[in-house]
Amino acid sequence: MIKEADKIMNQFDGFTDGVRFLMLTHRSKEGGKNRDRKQTYKKFSRNEKEFKEIVIEYLEIISKSNIPYRIYSSVNKRNVNKAIREFKRLQLDADYDECTSDFYFDVKNRWISSMMRPSSREDTNFLIDLDEGEDVDKCLNRLVHITRNYFKYQTKNGWHIIVQPFDPRLMEGYDIKKDGLLLLKY
Repeated sequence: MIKEADKIMNQFDGFTDGVRFLMLTHRSKEGGKNRDRKQTYKKFSRNEKEFKEIVIEYLEIISKSNIPYRIYSSVNKRNVNKAIREFKRLQLDADYDECTSDFYFDVKNRWISSMMRPSSREDTNFLIDLDEGEDVDKCLNRLVHITRNYFKYQTKNGWHIIVQPFDPRLMEGYDIKKDGLLLLKY
């Protein structure tokens, strides 16, 4: 597990520091079942050490399971202070709603939601999701006129390219996620 975690840490160097969201889940179109959704794991790391510990934990779960799990991580660091303000806003909204208890019975997911709001990100990287069959070189040739700094890696069904923000209209026709998830393991 440690060797595989080290490999992930090296491949995604630069995307493992700071506060990051990590998720272990599956895709139903790859054989996962809806009942397996309860077996989705969500955690936050505060630094590279915690990031690696969570990756190791998720790899151990994968090794003991026949569910086609994937490990994801937020492409952008999260800002805890911004998330706390968002969480308090949601809490106040819930206190004046008829179903106040719903908020408090689901506090963990409300906190995750607050952390994952675009307003709670620390960085502003974009993720371009290219499916199998889409021309990666053609995309990179267009990107070269916008930015020279990018990070690309292969996914199960294509490629992800991580870049600094730009005017998305310059890359019309591409699936650009402004606050996407890195696919660390599939």
